[in-house]
Amino acid sequence: MTAVLDRVLPGQGVHRGRVARLTVGHVGADLFQGAVPALVPFFVADRGMSYADAGLLVLAGSLASSVMQPVAGLVGDRVRAAWLQPLGLVMAAGGLALATAVESFAAIAVALLAGGLGVAVFHPEAIRATRAAAGDSPGSALGVFALGGNIGFALGPALAVPLGAAFGLPAVAAVAVIPLAGALLLGRGIDASGPASDATEAEFAGLPSDWRTFGYATAGATAATAVLFGLMAFAPVWFDEVLGAGVGLGSAAVTAMLVAGAVGTYAGGWLGDRHGRRPVIVVSVAVLLPLTAMLPLSTTVMAVALLVLIGLAIEGSVYPLVIVAQDALPRHAGLASGVALGLSIGIAAGTTSVLGVLVDGAGPTAALWGCAAMAALALGFGLAATRRRDPASRDRQEATPPPAVATPC
Repeated sequence: MTAVLDRVLPGQGVHRGRVARLTVGHVGADLFQGAVPALVPFFVADRGMSYADAGLLVLAGSLASSVMQPVAGLVGDRVRAAWLQPLGLVMAAGGLALATAVESFAAIAVALLAGGLGVAVFHPEAIRATRAAAGDSPGSALGVFALGGNIGFALGPALAVPLGAAFGLPAVAAVAVIPLAGALLLGRGIDASGPASDATEAEFAGLPSDWRTFGYATAGATAATAVLFGLMAFAPVWFDEVLGAGVGLGSAAVTAMLVAGAVGTYAGGWLGDRHGRRPVIVVSVAVLLPLTAMLPLSTTVMAVALLVLIGLAIEGSVYPLVIVAQDALPRHAGLASGVALGLSIGIAAGTTSVLGVLVDGAGPTAALWGCAAMAALALGFGLAATRRRDPASRDRQEATPPPAVATPC
């Protein structure tokens, strides 16, 4: 295991054990987000709900986790407490377990809101801690951290659906063991002072905030994520109704896109550490536009290949843009990550309703053109966010960079 960590997290000053524990915690946090949508058929069958009511419950958990992340990040910027990480995981585990045990709509909604809030509490402080433990490899560390989230999101339905189908809705509570284990690991493995304890408030006080760059980076990450959500929702429909290839092949192609995205997340961070985040972001958002523009015009085989490349391009840009957003607000790293990663996901998910209107009026191909339009926005905002010289490039050129600039979290 040590040899693997050394290979995927190269560089000086990397606390690999901390990054590994935080990654396991991320598995638990995003497992909640993946498991909750999978509960819809069980809420309908076991609790007698309509699909509309069950969908509202999923929305409650999703909104709590995305909308509250900036607030949780702002609180984390003030208290800088590592205990927020295991607390968030305990809340997520408790919310998931309670939602499978109670009967009423209101009680389930409260449980899922609490669980979503736990996810919101976990993410900003965990991202801050990951960057602080990353040494001179922040991109690689966040890439590994993000991979944990991808695994957790996939594990949620993969575990919840078989358990619920075999033993009923209450059995799904067993899935909560994973975020609880992550909470225990973080609670025992991270010192209460947090990995950033060496950086004093005085060091952060002298660093200026660049709200314009932060805004551009956040908008770029939001637009790129919106492309991903749009294709997840409507590419299978397009495969079926336009290409005649069936929803199954479309869903398989989307799965391949997400797997490629997991690879792209780490690759983008790794390349950013070595060549600077600006060229990685520029290349990723630049190729995303022609790829998405070609998709509505493609054949079945070509569409599968394009979706794989689109997954690589999207995820290769999102976390580097999050790092740019954090670097732009060195005194508000929790707020930056909460907005750039948490709130942006909520907004991106909301764009699927706009694309749905296009599908209702003009068919699924219109949704794909809408994704291409959002890719154009990602290109514009991504280029605007990287107009200034990349801090990662500057750090390689300076012999003795200030510690707060090298790892501002």
